Amino acid sequence: MAETHAGVKRPHSAIEEQSGEKRRRVHYLRHVQRMPDNIEPAPQGSVVPARVPDFARDHLLKSLGAALAIAGFDGARPEALEMLREHAEEYMLRFGRYVRTSMQGTRKIKPTAQDFSMALSLMPNASTASLLKPHLDLPIPDSISCPPIPSPEPEDPAAPDLSKLLQPLLPPQQASYIPKHFPALPPRHTWQQTPVYTEREKDSKKMREMMTQEGMMAEQALRKLATAAKTATSETLKAERKKSNALSGPGKVRDGPGAAHRKRGRLDAFADVLKDVSSEETGEDLAMESTETQPGDDIDVGMPEGVVVNYDMNHWRHGKKPLRL
Repeated sequence: MAETHAGVKRPHSAIEEQSGEKRRRVHYLRHVQRMPDNIEPAPQGSVVPARVPDFARDHLLKSLGAALAIAGFDGARPEALEMLREHAEEYMLRFGRYVRTSMQGTRKIKPTAQDFSMALSLMPNASTASLLKPHLDLPIPDSISCPPIPSPEPEDPAAPDLSKLLQPLLPPQQASYIPKHFPALPPRHTWQQTPVYTEREKDSKKMREMMTQEGMMAEQALRKLATAAKTATSETLKAERKKSNALSGPGKVRDGPGAAHRKRGRLDAFADVLKDVSSEETGEDLAMESTETQPGDDIDVGMPEGVVVNYDMNHWRHGKKPLRL
């Protein structure tokens, strides 16, 4: 046997190194209290600050009023009635706590008559049956002792099933390589763009009709634009005439004698030229329209004058002409 020296540690045992793997502990709930289905009560109004439904609160106030009338009171102030209601609520909450304690002590989901009997035995004024017999002979109306409870509202109709309409866009069956605990893929229309193609007219006859209508609309727009331009020009001429008239007279001529008269003459001559040109173009347009349109057509031609197109062609910039040798 090898001797052990002071200050030397004991060698590590090789057997401890071969310890097995630790098992993973999984905790399960052995006793689960399951809630029953369809436990939602009938709709009884909104919730008041005291967290009591309006239906129960109103009937509790009626019961307190009947109790005060039986006791011999003619009326009660709102403060006293509210204080009495709080005491009654506290009494009912304590009674409910006793019922719940008895129910949980026997591990039951719903209370039974035995639980209510236990709760009554714990209340100081209802511990025996002899204390409850006088309450059976009280003249309480049926509307208070057995109030009618309104039936619950009908459930909302189920949403229509639109899966048939989206069947071509729904994803196929989940692939085998996707784990089963993964959520299902969303519908294809939620993440894939669907191309939208505008329907275009292919009938040549309808296309010609649309082109003719659009051309007439463009012509009317040009006529209206030319009318507005001529109206603005005439208003400008009138303003210039008024200005020249205002500046004419003794002591008002700025550019020397006869300047205002010469300017007015130039403006009048320019206005006369515009009138002559517009009258000639109007006559040509009317002649062309009379030959093209039929007597039954109901078309608004806009303005009667003609349209001057490219009137400033002489002022356009032209390219260099080739040199002649």
